[in-house]
Amino acid sequence: MDDFSGIDGFLGTRASLAMDAMVVLMAVVVAVLGWSVYQVKARRRFPLHRSVQLGLGVALLVAVVLFEIDVRFNGWEERAAGVAGGTASAAVWTALSIHLVFAVFSVLLWPVVIVRAVRNFGKPAHPGAHSAWHRRWAPIAAIGMTLTAVSCWVFYVLAFV
Repeated sequence: MDDFSGIDGFLGTRASLAMDAMVVLMAVVVAVLGWSVYQVKARRRFPLHRSVQLGLGVALLVAVVLFEIDVRFNGWEERAAGVAGGTASAAVWTALSIHLVFAVFSVLLWPVVIVRAVRNFGKPAHPGAHSAWHRRWAPIAAIGMTLTAVSCWVFYVLAFV
């Protein structure tokens, strides 16, 4: 591959290792999130749902911090530049802007949903007075996370594939 800052990724594109890892992680997050929601809605497995959501939250926090460190030190535009003749295209910037709207929304809402659930559902997790709030905001957070993932993939394809 070309001589870019940072470690080359594993998906065979111009992206860095951190970028490739986030693209794959977001696919895993969306799949596990959907499975976890199914477990709580259809099978009423509240403790399992709680454990899975806490695990996803911690995994995403660590991954996002490591990803942000990589992007701050190594950037991403140099790797994307070859796609648009020396500079990232307007489509790439638009996709990134849309992604950041969903990502910031998710980063702000998902921890609120998780912390409120941990504080209000007890241990082991079970339905209670907090359930109505959670049934309203948790799906919004899940949709936000899904849109974060989809917009991440669109940005990735436009910038690095």
